Amino acid sequence: MTEPPPDRIESDRRIFSRVLLLASVFLAVIAFVNATTLNTDAVRTGSALDARIPWIQESSSVVVVLLLLPLVALWERRFPIARQGLPRLLAVHVIGSIIFSALHVAGMILLRKAIFASLLGQAYDFFDEPLTDLAYEYRKDVLTYATILLMLTLMRSIEFNRQRSQQGEQIEAARLTLKSGGRTILLDAQAMEWARAAANYVDVHARGTTHLVRISLTALQAQLQASGVDAVRVHRSWIVNRAKIVEIVPLGDGDVRIRTSDGSDIRGSRRYRHLLDNAAVEKQNAGANPGKVRSGFPSGIA
Repeated sequence: MTEPPPDRIESDRRIFSRVLLLASVFLAVIAFVNATTLNTDAVRTGSALDARIPWIQESSSVVVVLLLLPLVALWERRFPIARQGLPRLLAVHVIGSIIFSALHVAGMILLRKAIFASLLGQAYDFFDEPLTDLAYEYRKDVLTYATILLMLTLMRSIEFNRQRSQQGEQIEAARLTLKSGGRTILLDAQAMEWARAAANYVDVHARGTTHLVRISLTALQAQLQASGVDAVRVHRSWIVNRAKIVEIVPLGDGDVRIRTSDGSDIRGSRRYRHLLDNAAVEKQNAGANPGKVRSGFPSGIA
């Protein structure tokens, strides 16, 4: 089984930590209200009730729910709530809620039996009417499960939006630091249209200006990709910003002519046509560029 990337693991940890904190506070408040209510009602009605019992019952339930939280988080990560396939996901989580309730009840009974025997010196009986009691517990547990699921979904959405915002800021703020003679050029990475090898230098074209800088084409491509630019090699001596491609036209000799958004025409080698196929397909699927992207060659031809 492939291990998830470190950033995914760290993201899941943050999500789980937040949900654990929220669930702990939420469940503790409910336990406090329920236990104090039971004791207050017993006093008002004159019922003989050991004041410790409501606290044992409520706290044991909270402890077992928190112990089950990692399993619910794993289940939610495996089957996250989404619009696509929603009926199937609901069925999966109904099954998950039944398993959750069964484990909750079993763990709660075992814990209470141990506490009652050691602290109160008496036996604990849970089932008076098994079917009725189980249905009653499931009714409560399904709400608890749904609440935890909602917390996980909400935190996952917040984490996703946070990461996307950070990535957007990084990409927006990305600058290329390039040397040209005695000058240092700071260039907006996203503005780069194309770059062409020129002996020990590279011509970098952006916003209508071409800069002659001292760097290898391979190193420049690595810098661009690290800055979030999808720089694609189209020729041994050329790289192009994939986002700037508006037209790809096949030529008779197997090469292609590539036009970028500023009107530049670049000759692409047939050795790199499979990369341009991907560019054309992605542009057509996105449908966001008013320019046209034409590819007159079948996909997959290298």
